[in-house]
Amino acid sequence: MEITKDNVDKHRERTLEFGYSFFKSKVLLTAVRLDVFNIIGEKGLSAGDISAKINSNVCATETFLDAIVSLDLLQKDNDKYFNTEEGKEIFINGRDRYIGDIVILQDVMWDAWSRLSDSVISGKPARKPDMFQADKNETRNFIIAMHNTAMSVAPVISREMDLSDCKTMIDLGGGAGTYSVFFCTGNSDLKATILDLPGTLKITKELISSSGVANRIKLIEGDFNKEIKGQYDVAFLSNIIHGEGEQENIALIRRVYNALNSGGKIIIQDFILDNDKASPCFPALFSLNMLLFTENGRTYSFQEIKGWLQEAGFCDLTRMDLKLPRSISVLIGKK
Repeated sequence: MEITKDNVDKHRERTLEFGYSFFKSKVLLTAVRLDVFNIIGEKGLSAGDISAKINSNVCATETFLDAIVSLDLLQKDNDKYFNTEEGKEIFINGRDRYIGDIVILQDVMWDAWSRLSDSVISGKPARKPDMFQADKNETRNFIIAMHNTAMSVAPVISREMDLSDCKTMIDLGGGAGTYSVFFCTGNSDLKATILDLPGTLKITKELISSSGVANRIKLIEGDFNKEIKGQYDVAFLSNIIHGEGEQENIALIRRVYNALNSGGKIIIQDFILDNDKASPCFPALFSLNMLLFTENGRTYSFQEIKGWLQEAGFCDLTRMDLKLPRSISVLIGKK
């Protein structure tokens, strides 16, 4: 392409927009942190009303609320602010599509991302890589945040995935249990086992208790990087491999292979890169998130994952043709 002044100017402005994009994200993160959407609820409130509830400066609060309106996250009528109809579904606590917990987690990520240059130089994470297990409040927020995000994906995958020939499933690092619930709901003969850390499973038990299929979901404390007990028809790994290094994943895939019955399936759901490792955009950026939060984790390409599966003995590898958010992909292999 010929380089012209017009092309350079467009590229210049697009690049500057990248630099300013944190304005928008921090407004959202702060609005959720201050519980603005839940405070407004179903009724309209003035800046003074909201300021009184969050104990803030009235003028600064009005400026802040107007900024939220500019992002179409609130509506304004005269001097009152209202949740949008869509906003009520995702910002008011208790709704099925609620995203407040994942937004809080994004705010936790904000602090680590502010130290990205340190991690790039040192190759070390920006915070202790404990999978949010050290603090009970952080554990709870992380697991429920994973439930928030899974609610956009689990219904789709469970609907499109044929598990009619499977009676038993191991959900490795199953966290909130959202996928096990949807798989069991859609497959009346399926029994699931969730293997995860003790602190996580306390939250899992609470979240699945009212699902209607809790009697078919077993919780086992353990570390999938050490041992997978039992034999299963299907193993589900959602957002697991990006938290581990390559050698850990190779060993994990072998461990999964040995834990599957003959003809069993492995299902890997993750942010999977193209073979150039520079696209799609979200998986490429998320690899940096793993640099900040894990010892050896990163996102991987389809070619890399395919190699691990074939080396372990899996065959009939397929990539599901699904349109999922953030370039999430689903790979299936057969023992």
